[in-house]
Amino acid sequence: MKRGRYRVPCEVLEFDPALVGRLSADVEQRLSREPDGGRMIIRALRRAWHTALTPVQRFYMQEYYINRKTMAQIAADCGVSTGTVSRTLARARQRLRNALQCYL
Repeated sequence: MKRGRYRVPCEVLEFDPALVGRLSADVEQRLSREPDGGRMIIRALRRAWHTALTPVQRFYMQEYYINRKTMAQIAADCGVSTGTVSRTLARARQRLRNALQCYL
């Protein structure tokens, strides 16, 4: 059996706005203080989601934040170690942070 990223469905995952509310506990409050209600930040996050992240990073982010799976569940589904999932999520968050640094 093959292990690694080849078992992860690598189709391009669409950005789900529900992800924003799960990235930070106080994100709704921050966005509400923006003059445009945070629409510009959401557009920037959507753009960063597609340009800054790899398909595997998007998949892990969606499974972890949207589908509320644990790192162990994601690892078992994808045939990788929990450490791989953890590192991939950390890198994905860092890439999003870097892409959105002017908004944070």
